[in-house]
Amino acid sequence: MIEVSRRPARYAFDAAAEVEYSAVVRKARVKDLCIHGCYLAMPDPFSKGASVRITIRTQIEFFQADAIVAHSTRGIGMGVTFRAVSPPFLAVLQYWLSEAREVAHQK
Repeated sequence: MIEVSRRPARYAFDAAAEVEYSAVVRKARVKDLCIHGCYLAMPDPFSKGASVRITIRTQIEFFQADAIVAHSTRGIGMGVTFRAVSPPFLAVLQYWLSEAREVAHQK
């Protein structure tokens, strides 16, 4: 029997973000989002394996979590996996995902 792994659904999402690594803070744009991480468009991403802190802001809410850089492409961006998400920020993330899911189903 072949086991099929299920990846969480990723949704298009556009928001401003800041990524912090060893006192260096770089600006980015969130391009997609899932319960376990996101993709950040940025010209000078951090290296794969870096432990970073992500802050994502919309007009009315913000989200913050520690993350690990899962993959990185210079000049394009990086994908991150969230490591530690506190309950208040998890609620924000779940709200954003439910909103993005609705938008995706309307298309």
